[in-house]
Amino acid sequence: MDIPLILAQAFWFLIPAYVANPTAVLFGGGKPMDSGLRLKDGRRLLGDGKTWRGFAGGILSGMLIGGIQHASAWAAGASQFVFGSPLQAALLISLLTCGALLGDILGSFIKRRAGIERGAKTPGLDQYDFLIGATILLIILETGWFLRTYVLDGAIIGLIFIVLITPPMHRAVNVLGYRLGKKDVPW
Repeated sequence: MDIPLILAQAFWFLIPAYVANPTAVLFGGGKPMDSGLRLKDGRRLLGDGKTWRGFAGGILSGMLIGGIQHASAWAAGASQFVFGSPLQAALLISLLTCGALLGDILGSFIKRRAGIERGAKTPGLDQYDFLIGATILLIILETGWFLRTYVLDGAIIGLIFIVLITPPMHRAVNVLGYRLGKKDVPW
């Protein structure tokens, strides 16, 4: 078992999800996805933080980065870092980016139902919603790839690594977004 390779692969393959989540904030603004809709509880469905422009920008950014990763790994002959065939790579990168943003949207929905305002700290949910969304889509639509990449033959070590590094990475990116004036709070 090559632990450094397992850790590198676990991180490498999740980069599109890691990119999609914060770039949605960079591209955000404009029309909210929920169009101001309030549910019976009187709270917004999602809130102003989830916009169509941010969603599209996050997906396109994640897809672009994932495509660059795949092409560069293929060109370098680094087969351990190729997502698969070109068609499978497109599918996996799409699932990672869309899943990350859908997980983030679900996180906002949960926070609104719980009465938690936009920008308020929600430990656990804030750091993992995008990762959970990406993982769920992979498990549902690319079960074999997910198992081979994150569970079987010692790959679970890579998944544990991802779970451990995500909160500090999330915090660092949020602090950067705050300093760039793209986030109201640094968490």
